[in-house]
Amino acid sequence: MSRRFVHRAVRRVLALATAALLLTFGTMSSAQADIVSSSTAPSVRMLTYNACGAQCAHTGVSADTWADTIKTAMDNWSADSVMLTEICYGQYAALRDRLTDYAPAWYRTSNGPAGCGKWGSDLRFGLAIFVKTPSVERLTVPLPDNPEDGNPRGLLCAKGAIEGNMTLSCVTHLSHIGDAGRLAQAKKVREQVASWAGTLPVILGGDFNASPTSEEMSQFYGFQGGTGVFGEVDETDQDYFPSSCTGLYCRSGETTHANGKLDYIFVSADHFKTVQGDAMGKTENMSDHNLLRGAAAWE
Repeated sequence: MSRRFVHRAVRRVLALATAALLLTFGTMSSAQADIVSSSTAPSVRMLTYNACGAQCAHTGVSADTWADTIKTAMDNWSADSVMLTEICYGQYAALRDRLTDYAPAWYRTSNGPAGCGKWGSDLRFGLAIFVKTPSVERLTVPLPDNPEDGNPRGLLCAKGAIEGNMTLSCVTHLSHIGDAGRLAQAKKVREQVASWAGTLPVILGGDFNASPTSEEMSQFYGFQGGTGVFGEVDETDQDYFPSSCTGLYCRSGETTHANGKLDYIFVSADHFKTVQGDAMGKTENMSDHNLLRGAAAWE
């Protein structure tokens, strides 16, 4: 990250934990006591969520119920860019059909996970983005094969205006096993996003299956040993700083899965400031991941 972004990083505004301010995912409260309020957060709003579309049971949750829950989360947060991983086509279609103010983008990474059958007859599985804008340009690329992981991986981006600024919104899902394979995928994501973005602002979200201090995440973070050009929305949550971090920012953040912080929302340091983030509480029968929401201001 450029040094000017480091100096711009500020401590998150902590809202009062009252019922009036609990903008929750579904009906659950935030996973932690500190709440980033929609009344104080910067205007550019993002969500990322691993939908666990094929693997989780989703007992009693229909495609319509699932889509209504996600739409509520989007509405509560006034989300500009929504980045979804592990999503079955039936889920994507149900959500797409409910959204009138968003341009959709879909990328099939694989065909036929049996678990997608609960959402309908179309078994396609992959990534999705919704951007609050009239239209987007869809960009996709497969990621390098990982010999330790038979699941195809990919990168989906959607180029469209957010608050009048042409922006590249991207989502990816890196391998859950095989450090070397995951690192190769991370490097490809970094390279391809840079190529597609040029000088445009970038929002990059998804499930990276790696800890904040890993070599894979060093491809994206622009400080504390990272060689990337991004800040991450939850880098100022001091409740989760390790003892080695004593300033206003750190490669850390709230857990989004039982295995730690795996989900991220990065923003390009040259275009955004005043990042804020929260991992929301899990909603029953939706996913094994927390929904992560973030906000940033234009530079």
